[in-house]
Amino acid sequence: PPLPKVADLIKLYGLSAKQHFSQNFLLDLNITDKMARSAVSRPANRDLPLLGKIVVEVGPGPGSLTRSLLRMGAKKVIAVEKDRRFLPVLENLQQASEGRLDIILADMLEVDEAALLAPHLPEVTPWQDQSPVCLVGNLPFNVGTQILLKWVRQIPSRTGAFARGGRAPMTLMFQKELADRLEAKVGTAEYGRLSVMVGSVAAAQSVFTLPGKAFVPPPKVDCTVVRIEPREHTTLAPLNCMEFVCRALFNQRRKTLANNVALLGLGKEE
Repeated sequence: PPLPKVADLIKLYGLSAKQHFSQNFLLDLNITDKMARSAVSRPANRDLPLLGKIVVEVGPGPGSLTRSLLRMGAKKVIAVEKDRRFLPVLENLQQASEGRLDIILADMLEVDEAALLAPHLPEVTPWQDQSPVCLVGNLPFNVGTQILLKWVRQIPSRTGAFARGGRAPMTLMFQKELADRLEAKVGTAEYGRLSVMVGSVAAAQSVFTLPGKAFVPPPKVDCTVVRIEPREHTTLAPLNCMEFVCRALFNQRRKTLANNVALLGLGKEE
């Protein structure tokens, strides 16, 4: 039998978006299908672009995007959800997934992605090859940057989400303001610490933007889906050092470069 609509399941289980978790539901399957399709840039199968892929989904909530990931042919969707209220809805979907959906009740910031993916990746994917893994999520506003930076820091060392699956692309939804910073060009007002850090190890590109009214409840800001693909060759500078320098340089934008460099413990002449 067909699955009940997500909106009906939300009513059935008395679910509501919690402001504490910065939750906003995306219930339009046309939109979630579009996001799922964009998780692979060059799909071998246009009808089933995720065919054979292992997808790690962050914060599935009531499972709208999860449904789309499964419909697009994902071999396995590993849904990591922190809020246990959504377990009954996700378990309903799991029963209909024919074994293709795993539900992990955990905080993504504390998850060991390498251990999570190891059972599904018997061999290490060469870094230059297309990855069998995709990282996808409609990220909560309050932790979106933290989750992104966690993954960005893993890329140079090829650990965590990138330990066995290689250059796993990230298809993530952020507030538009944050998305603009991720792909900002040098010299623009949006260019800053995130632009430098992400750009040093990956290429970020906006896919599409949604108005706040597309969500339930509607946030006061628009949101953008961004595809972030790790570079085959990353910067030689240690990312932790780069992050320290960028924080000092960009946190005081109105100061001169010489004064900001002094914050690093160096004299202006150095």
